Amino acid sequence: MPGITRDGTLGDASTGMAAEYTVLKQRVDLDIDFAHHSLKGSTEITLQPLVKDLKQIQLQCRQCTPTSIQAGGITAKYEYDDPYRRLRMPRGATVHQQHMLKEKIERSLQPYPSPELIIALPSKLKIQELHLDPVTAMPQYDATPSLQKQESDAMALMAEVPAVAAAGQSQAPQFAPIKLLVEFEVSSFRDGIHWIGCGEGDKRYPYIYTKAHPLPGNTSCIFPCVDDGTTRCSWELAIKCPRTLGDAFRTPKTPSTLPTRADVDGDVAMANGTDGSSAVAQDPEFIIDLGEEDAALDLTIVSVGEQVDDVADTEDETRHTVTFSLNDPVTARHVGFAIGPFERVDLSSSRDADEEEKLGKSAVKVEGYCLPGRGEELRNTCFPVTGIIDNFAVNYGSFPFSAYQILFVDDLVQDAVAVAGLSICNSHLLFPEDIIEPLERNTRIIIRTVADQWMGVSVVAKEPTDAWAVAGIAGCMANLYGKSLFGNNAYRWQQKLAAERVYELDADRPSIYQHGPLLHLDPSIGDFLDLKAALVLFILDRRLVKASGSTGVQRIVNRIFLNAKTGTLENGELSTAEFQRQCERLSHARLEPFFQQWIFGAGCPIFEVSQRFNKKKLVVEMTIVQRQMERKTKPPFAPNNFMREIKEHVADVWAPEPQPVFTGPMTIRIHEADGTPYEHIVEIKEQITKLEIPYNTKYKRLKRSRRQKDRAVAADLNAGEGGEDSLLYCLGDILASKEDMEEWQLMDWTTDDEERMGQESYEWIRMDADFEWIGKIHLTMPLYMYVSQLQQDRDLVAQYESMRYLILANPHHVSLSILLRTLMDRRYFHGIRAMAADGLAMLAANANVAHEGGERVKALGQYHLSKAFHEMFCFPGETMPKPNDWSDRTNFLLQCAIPRAMFRLRDGEGKVPVPVRQFFLEKLRYNDNSDNPFSDCHYVATLMGCLVDALVVSHREPQPVYTFAFGEDEPMEPEDPDEPFEKDGILAIERYRRIDEWETTYHNVYSLTALECLQKLTRAGMVKEKTKEVLQYTRPSNADLVRIAAFKCLTETGMTRKPSMMRYLLHSIADELSPFVRSRLLACFGEALGHLALSDPDSSNSARPIHGGEMDGLVLEQAASNEARQLEAMRKATPEGAIAALKVVLGNDETFKGALWYATTALDTTLDEIAALCDVAALLYPAIASSKVVLSLPWAYSRCEHRGKGKMVFFRKGPVRTTPSKVLDLEDLQMMRSLGLAYTGPLPVEAVKRRESSGDELSLKQMSAQAKQQIVIPPRQQTMGPPPLANPATPSVEKASFKIKIPAVGDKRKASVELSSQRAGSPKAVKLSSHAAPSPPRRSPSVASQRRGSTPGSSALSRPPKPKKEKVVKLKLSSAGSARMRDITSQAPQHAGSAARTLPPTSGWQQNDSARSITPTTTMTLPPISPSLFAPSSLLLSPSGGPSFFAASPSPAVPALNMGGFRSYGPVPDTAASGVPASPSADVKFEPAALSHIAPPISTAPVAPSSAPSADSASQSMQPPPLPAAKPKVKIKFGPRRPSAEGAGSAGSPQ
Repeated sequence: MPGITRDGTLGDASTGMAAEYTVLKQRVDLDIDFAHHSLKGSTEITLQPLVKDLKQIQLQCRQCTPTSIQAGGITAKYEYDDPYRRLRMPRGATVHQQHMLKEKIERSLQPYPSPELIIALPSKLKIQELHLDPVTAMPQYDATPSLQKQESDAMALMAEVPAVAAAGQSQAPQFAPIKLLVEFEVSSFRDGIHWIGCGEGDKRYPYIYTKAHPLPGNTSCIFPCVDDGTTRCSWELAIKCPRTLGDAFRTPKTPSTLPTRADVDGDVAMANGTDGSSAVAQDPEFIIDLGEEDAALDLTIVSVGEQVDDVADTEDETRHTVTFSLNDPVTARHVGFAIGPFERVDLSSSRDADEEEKLGKSAVKVEGYCLPGRGEELRNTCFPVTGIIDNFAVNYGSFPFSAYQILFVDDLVQDAVAVAGLSICNSHLLFPEDIIEPLERNTRIIIRTVADQWMGVSVVAKEPTDAWAVAGIAGCMANLYGKSLFGNNAYRWQQKLAAERVYELDADRPSIYQHGPLLHLDPSIGDFLDLKAALVLFILDRRLVKASGSTGVQRIVNRIFLNAKTGTLENGELSTAEFQRQCERLSHARLEPFFQQWIFGAGCPIFEVSQRFNKKKLVVEMTIVQRQMERKTKPPFAPNNFMREIKEHVADVWAPEPQPVFTGPMTIRIHEADGTPYEHIVEIKEQITKLEIPYNTKYKRLKRSRRQKDRAVAADLNAGEGGEDSLLYCLGDILASKEDMEEWQLMDWTTDDEERMGQESYEWIRMDADFEWIGKIHLTMPLYMYVSQLQQDRDLVAQYESMRYLILANPHHVSLSILLRTLMDRRYFHGIRAMAADGLAMLAANANVAHEGGERVKALGQYHLSKAFHEMFCFPGETMPKPNDWSDRTNFLLQCAIPRAMFRLRDGEGKVPVPVRQFFLEKLRYNDNSDNPFSDCHYVATLMGCLVDALVVSHREPQPVYTFAFGEDEPMEPEDPDEPFEKDGILAIERYRRIDEWETTYHNVYSLTALECLQKLTRAGMVKEKTKEVLQYTRPSNADLVRIAAFKCLTETGMTRKPSMMRYLLHSIADELSPFVRSRLLACFGEALGHLALSDPDSSNSARPIHGGEMDGLVLEQAASNEARQLEAMRKATPEGAIAALKVVLGNDETFKGALWYATTALDTTLDEIAALCDVAALLYPAIASSKVVLSLPWAYSRCEHRGKGKMVFFRKGPVRTTPSKVLDLEDLQMMRSLGLAYTGPLPVEAVKRRESSGDELSLKQMSAQAKQQIVIPPRQQTMGPPPLANPATPSVEKASFKIKIPAVGDKRKASVELSSQRAGSPKAVKLSSHAAPSPPRRSPSVASQRRGSTPGSSALSRPPKPKKEKVVKLKLSSAGSARMRDITSQAPQHAGSAARTLPPTSGWQQNDSARSITPTTTMTLPPISPSLFAPSSLLLSPSGGPSFFAASPSPAVPALNMGGFRSYGPVPDTAASGVPASPSADVKFEPAALSHIAPPISTAPVAPSSAPSADSASQSMQPPPLPAAKPKVKIKFGPRRPSAEGAGSAGSPQ
């Protein structure tokens, strides 16, 4: 067996990781508490160290709380991380924190759960190395050890030696085993064990069972163990529980309820001298409602292994301990048990005496368990179980365990799950003797769960990718036994339907080799894997038998089981490579191409075959072309598979490219003219294969009908050759007399057709006659050849192919006659006869009335189906049905198939013909089941469904009729001629629904069908909305199948589009206790999301299509735009489009958000269900890592009172405290402000002094908001376009800001942009307020010519200024911006005409916060800045009188000096040429915060001030202004320009 590595993964030679220990044996002791839904116990794990320095042990452990752990008798330290405890989320968490919840449980999800319990081995524990005797190979001891130690050492050696011998390696050092003892308790269960009937409101029998699952992770929820997929060991279970139901739920006695002396003596207790009427009421005897008979029921323990002991509890006689021993090593996921008042049924008694004698001691004991009162159903359902086990034991080796048990329980998610020697099945599989509809389906499920005992429990997959081999072999075993049980025709029929189903589904899907790791995503993935894997082994068996003659898959499987028993198959793990090796070894054939195509590859081939007979060469020329690359038919992206597609899309599951060529042998069978079949085996190797198949016989025609044969015999009186040249006609030769043909209106081939058939050289050609391929084969062959194949080929698959061709062919009278004969011929298989009924309806419905004979074909199809039903199931010459007689199950199947086919009939208006609708209603009314021993509930349900389908298809909204008649007061309402019949049909459905309320049918089939009918009628608008009635069926008190059907009805009718109904669905999922119902409701929730995402229109509000019969063939369609059509196509074809559409619908729905988060954080949902809901939330809502933390404010305690004995009582009085009482450190204050956190408490002394020296302090909330506005300068670009338009709203709280007074409404100020340097996508100019800035004053032509505006020739520069009312606008500063401004104001002033400054390289704050700004790292030289541009434009000025670095000026942006997120754009004109000084006109107040550590250093070189730019000013940098002595305040006014005689250096000095 594989060992465990240090990181908890499996150690194996294939992985290259050395294993450190293995598990030899595990004993589990459990004490079950039914009343409190809890248990406590201990487990002893015997480990075999593989290394000397073993340090720690890792176990899977969920829900359990370890209380004590000992290793070798020494207390050990451990670390335990329970994933269920990690589910706790903050109180203010929302659905946007779904990623945090998913990350908490990611390591514990299927299919690879990580260990949660890590045990450190004590340093005192020494691992002893064993010395083996060279003769006996047994360990040698210095002293005589205990018998238990010798036994454990021997067991360790026995477990180790086969693996070493199989590997052919030298014997490794042996170490003595160590024992690990873990004591634990489980107070509540989410996974692991399901409790039924143990709570309030649940009236079912109380019992529990382990929720076994095919994937690992469930057993570790009950007790600590190594719960991976492959680790095996022997087991011993000791379960302590009450003896009876009454003992389990008896109310514990308290001192007040103990009997008194008078009660013991038998006297009546009196109260207040009365007769006891006012006596104190006694507590109920049981915690739950139990009758005397129920309380006396014994609790039976059904467990894996063999019962070895049953000991009564010495302290409590109502409890006992039962011990089970399982010596065969199995994995932890294959351990399970159940405790309840089960009824035991001995299924071994079904064996005959001869069988018992023949089997002898090898006979396996078979027992069944179910709830009381269902023993007969179990006996009927499991009747073939004993035969299944005996058959498998003969063909595949003895049963792997000592006995077999099958248990039926409620609320099981799967239909059946296999554990070691025990199958836990859903009670829905049980059916009584009078129910025959689920007979075959449920029996096949039982066969499969028995086969899983051999392949699935005894032998497991080595890796998840090898799951296909295990599933395929188990399915192949079940199918082969089904062949012996149901017959060869049923076996071939099942395989053909499976091949058709695989072809439909296997499009854009991964290979079956890749399906194993995806089984946890959706249950449909496992269903597809089971279906295709078994079918692939079926075609492999066909090829191997043909190639070797005797070796098939059954022999290979038998060898695998033999290797598992002998130890050759190490640890019982089957891999794909091992299976391929065994196949090639036994068949002596190379199977690499087969495995590459069908195992590692995906898809199915499509063959297009054309043939013709070459008379000259006497060969059949055939061309076979593979067309799978051109496949167009794929499964639709529909609500029922929406969640699977989305999960595969999120998990990055991609399908491989289709295979252009499939290779392999194909058998072609040609039935030549004399009727003799000749087989030709050809090898398909290329995409186009051309063949010349030789012809073997003379030109002879096979007569095609008995009448034709009779004519030939009558023409030749001797009948010598005429009677010998025809084969025996076995099928389809009924109703051939003249009277029958006239009565049934049949037609044979015409003379011309017979002559044409007589010229053919062969009867028919059969492609893939041995069923060696999965795919589609389109063979071009005349219709009469397919008819010959249908009537003369005994192979069921050949008949199926002929029927399919006939159904899809053009409607013809002869085709209808052939199909009718097939339907009426009892020698055909019932599936072929049902196909014939469907074919009659489809041909009649597809007949075009515009063509010649179209009306005739429609009438004939209806007549043939009606007459066939009346002939078989009605009195002769009447339409009254005979009493049902289903002693032959075929009669029941056909009596249900013909009505389903008749529903397909259509008249000229697209409706179901009126006689057909009346047929359904009459059969419902006059159904007679009085003499039938079988129930007719499924037959009645079939008629109900057919009637409603016919009503829905035939329903038309009455169209108003417009006339030109005058004088009428009101127009006449249109009449609906079908309305009376529709009411009668709906009343009939309602009648059977009410019957089910009084006389319950099997699985409430009447109610289920009525809900389905109500869904269809509501979508068609035929009944009013009955949401209230449907909601009554969703109550927890109803049957689970009825509740699920009700929720599905709400989903299909579009009710879940409403937020309230979607909330109800999610709350029902969260509050549901049944795992079965919860899983089905999750599937219903996925379908509801699919309807929303795929824009499935609500049929009640959508317009119905207008048929040609209503408007004389005129169909009106509303034209849609190309964009709308493309959007609709994308959302219905791709997961991306569907997710985008779903976000639009539910993205802002607060009701759905709350409901989804409620279901995600519910207390009863499992880890996998929580992960599924988190995945849905992740699709719709962005992940937000922050969350509001709500803390209670402290109270002010006024006084304290000492009440003695160390008891103090504090009294609260007054309001809560909102400010801290202690002063915060300066470092902590700066940290809070850097994180943008508000602080209202007292400040430290340093912060107060700094605030006083730097003015009013900026609000950190505003500074953090301003930090988002950073400067972006593209590399190698000196000019930028205007910034994006923005109109920031004035905050309602105090923020750090500039206060700028702007005149009232005027022209909008536009930034100057050089047209030659402007680029697409440049940022637009920022708006300072909601009002436009005033126009600048008139300027001289020289200045105006130098300014380059965004619009050439703009007249805004020439308008005179107008005095406007001033406005106040606050300019927000980021924290980094405030630091920049503080550095600017702290520097010495500099003249405006100074040289251009050099842009410094990227500083530290830019490198650390790259997400906020993009700053070039190269040094950029900017042209000189002219102050003359600011005065006429009323722009900002710096305190030193120079240019402002806050204005949207044409100068390039300087990140180091640009504060508040404002940008500068465009080149700067010459200052000296303008000669216009700048003057301040507004106040700007700056309040720097005490965050000096945030400001980055600015490295500049000092430059001498000058009034005019020098020639080399472009290469110099500008010196920041010095720190003034007074408090720096910047005041800038927006207004008309005022002439100033002062120079630029004195403008804008601090006030």
